[in-house]
Amino acid sequence: MKCVECGGEMMDVIGTVKMTCRDGSLILFKGIPMKQCRQCGEQYLSGQWSETIGEMMRRREELAYDEILRVPVVHIDGSLHLSGVVG
Repeated sequence: MKCVECGGEMMDVIGTVKMTCRDGSLILFKGIPMKQCRQCGEQYLSGQWSETIGEMMRRREELAYDEILRVPVVHIDGSLHLSGVVG
């Protein structure tokens, strides 16, 4: 299988899927078997895993979380000037 984004070689990995809920909260599903491009990092899930994660998202109130993370959030607006911020 070749990556549809860059044509690179795909490899089997165990990775993390990031899903955003309607309320803006984020859920990470770790330990998911997937294909990942060696060149650009694009990830592909099987149909079975996509369906499983979709069902888990629909029933997220019932999920038992393994850990809760604090994530820094930066809001960007049009008035932000990047001079001196980005090298």
